Amino acid sequence: MDVKAALEIVKQILAPQQLSYVEELVFIRTWQDQRYRDMAVDTGYEEGYLKDIGSRLWQALSQHLGYPVSKKRLRFILAEVARQPEDRNPLGMPAATVVGEKSIEFPGSPLPFQSSWYVERPPLEEMAHRALQQSGSLLRIKGAWGMGKTSLIHRLLGQAQREGMPVALIDMRQADASAFESFDAFARWFCWAISQKFNFNLNVDDYWFASAGSKLSCTTFIQDQVLSRLAMPVVVAIDTLHHLAEYPTIASNFFAMLRSWYEQARSSPEWGQLRLVMAYAAELDLPLQTHQSPFNVGLPLELPLLTRTQAEDLAQRHHLANQGVSEDDINRLLIRVGGHPYLLQIAFYWLQSGHFTSQQLIDQAATDDGIYREYLHRLWAIFQQSPDLEKAWQQVIASDQPVVLPASVAHRLEAMGIVQLESGRVRVRCHLCRDYFSALYADL
Repeated sequence: MDVKAALEIVKQILAPQQLSYVEELVFIRTWQDQRYRDMAVDTGYEEGYLKDIGSRLWQALSQHLGYPVSKKRLRFILAEVARQPEDRNPLGMPAATVVGEKSIEFPGSPLPFQSSWYVERPPLEEMAHRALQQSGSLLRIKGAWGMGKTSLIHRLLGQAQREGMPVALIDMRQADASAFESFDAFARWFCWAISQKFNFNLNVDDYWFASAGSKLSCTTFIQDQVLSRLAMPVVVAIDTLHHLAEYPTIASNFFAMLRSWYEQARSSPEWGQLRLVMAYAAELDLPLQTHQSPFNVGLPLELPLLTRTQAEDLAQRHHLANQGVSEDDINRLLIRVGGHPYLLQIAFYWLQSGHFTSQQLIDQAATDDGIYREYLHRLWAIFQQSPDLEKAWQQVIASDQPVVLPASVAHRLEAMGIVQLESGRVRVRCHLCRDYFSALYADL
């Protein structure tokens, strides 16, 4: 099967949803057996951004086919789809998993505003909502990958819109490589991205003053072309800020500028209209002076794991009792994955579908045959690119006690969601990951 035919099959599977340009690019390059690293070099997109696009595409295909689709199995699965009658997928499964009258999407994408699958973690939501009602507020949301940062942002922005506030969500991963060539290029991209979110058809270059410098040009653009035009409270959320850690010079300038905006809001009614939301996976080790950092002002919120009660609530929404899943089964799953929202949602999706019994799911969880293999392989790929990170991880899982690691390494592991920091020491957060990698390293 050639790539054109394969792409047409994917479009038919996902219809009426349409593939974006980047999704088509990732699919075509994947079909041509290209690695994400090589895609990034050829296209100019960041490798991490392409991986996220690919992961969401495989998840969407999994949802529609009712069977897990991965980058490695893509050719095999699409070949099976092409051989089957139109009204059935390769395994004879229904095209969507349904609970009552609700279709359950395969986990992995941020939840939209008012999603029935969102589990509140009081008092975080109420505190965040109150903060955004305050003049010149700054909200800092910290949480590892899969903990629900973007889902919370969607919820907060939805509430703000309902209350009449214009909102904008800027994802750092959406910037092309060219935006990170200098702070000036990044600042121009940031202004352009915000103007696009508010549907302002502006040429940023027309409002740029090279002699004034990038910070002042960006600040003036936001004040004159955004805040003055809107003339009302506005929420700007900046997601995946940890991505900027790879560009320390850009990050230091950008964060110093955000701090200056926060300070201006203390005395300027116009800047007081701006409410900032910053979301990131872990602490950023950057040489920021205290008075230039936005990470020591505003309201800090760190997303916790789901409690047992919250996990049981989510299980009830999936009607798992109808599949014979007991409270004891849920407790055994919690021992494996903790209260990690993403890992729990994956388990509940497959348990509700009836493809696995709870015993099968738990027994195979930390193996390459289990439902978490894509998640575990993603972690493995990260370690293969960062030997220092892998060495630290091996040290953590080999010890029964919390260990001391360099701060930069500890924060990177924390961002992955596999460790927890306690008084400067690092311990394993997820038994699933410890069991899988302990067995993996033992076989090497």
